[in-house]
Amino acid sequence: MEPLILYGAKDTPSVYFDQAANIFEITGVSLPANVLDFYNPVLEWIDQYIKSPNEDTVLTIRLEYLNTSSAKVINILFHKMEQIIKDGKKVRVCWYYSPNEPEMREMGEDYAVGCKVPFDIKPFEE
Repeated sequence: MEPLILYGAKDTPSVYFDQAANIFEITGVSLPANVLDFYNPVLEWIDQYIKSPNEDTVLTIRLEYLNTSSAKVINILFHKMEQIIKDGKKVRVCWYYSPNEPEMREMGEDYAVGCKVPFDIKPFEE
């Protein structure tokens, strides 16, 4: 499966999904003008990945900020990860937040409660 690499911009995060390297990361700021235009390729890539996932998947989310529309799509992404667990594979989310942004920590905690994927919630260094 070909990697999905989207380079971040002022309002969009970087996305680096590479099954062969076992790297799944979303980093930066997520405020795209049209959230579906930006995230549809990400969700489509994950739909393909779910068909034949690695034994152990670690999804790293290191967002400084995300808007409400992005938060909804990230939630969809987490629920897609649940399918991998149902198929007997391991999945974990590493949610990193800025120590200066406690609401991002709280958002990670809310996501962790709302889905069946194990979360590690940690501050990142700035």
